[in-house]
Amino acid sequence: MLINNISKKCIAYNTNNFLINPKRINRKLQACDKIIHLFRLPFIKLGTWLGFLNIEYSYIHGNKSRLKIGKNCSTTNTIFNVNSGNINIKDNTIFGHNCMLLTGTHQFYNGKRASLTKGHAIYETPETGRDILIGSGCFIGSGVIIIGPVTIGNNVIIGSGSVVTKDVSDSCFVVGIPGKVISKH
Repeated sequence: MLINNISKKCIAYNTNNFLINPKRINRKLQACDKIIHLFRLPFIKLGTWLGFLNIEYSYIHGNKSRLKIGKNCSTTNTIFNVNSGNINIKDNTIFGHNCMLLTGTHQFYNGKRASLTKGHAIYETPETGRDILIGSGCFIGSGVIIIGPVTIGNNVIIGSGSVVTKDVSDSCFVVGIPGKVISKH
């Protein structure tokens, strides 16, 4: 809503929600003489309601209906590749910057340096069966790559830069390339 009596036309926002990208209105707020409220909006660019914050920079490669994100999740700058399976993220899971969840594999060129076994198509990419399931209450550190098919339990912490290729049970701390459980909490 516009506030008419403030010089330079400032916009007041609801403080009960969360804003996705505060950078967009930084210039507008800096030009204001008065700031009445901080604004918070729980919507992504495309208008899809996901229930929490910081998902504008996330990128979905494939059919968006294959991605399910629970309440109170933050997917800061995460890339979701849903070409070869579904991704299901339960409630209260937080991602650091620049994570990748990859269900798909890329197309393969059979050139001089590579060979395929008989019976496999050169450009074959699976369409199903490489699902990723992440439990509730997880923290996925910055730069983590999760390659499906994989199931990550509840309350798991994955250290920055790790590559997860195997299932992880509940309440574990995972680090490394490939990701290994180093402790339970």
